[in-house]
Amino acid sequence: MNDIRSRLERIRREIEKLQAQESLLLEMLDETPTPKQTRAVKGSVKTTVLDLLEEVGRSGLNAATAVDLAKDKGIDLERGSVSSLLSRLKTDDVVTYDGSAYRLKKFTEMPGITPLRTSGDRSY
Repeated sequence: MNDIRSRLERIRREIEKLQAQESLLLEMLDETPTPKQTRAVKGSVKTTVLDLLEEVGRSGLNAATAVDLAKDKGIDLERGSVSSLLSRLKTDDVVTYDGSAYRLKKFTEMPGITPLRTSGDRSY
């Protein structure tokens, strides 16, 4: 296991050296590298989506909107993962869903928000 860790560390140092060389060459060419889209780290997808839900507040969001908003922040989310997460958050009673948008419960319980009934709501 230590052999693997030391090999990984050597590779990381080599990558850092290559990135420094790339940066120097781009500087010499008077070019700047394009920022890379960073993929959300596993586990941070939930944090990112919860942050976005907090940010959008009462207007809510769906999976596609969350992916777009995250992309604007340089974070690459997979739509399927976000959709699945939003569904789990609804099941866990963290968010509500009105048929078009998910909202944090605290924004649903505010005056002026009336949840829409969906076909899954048989109480009407």
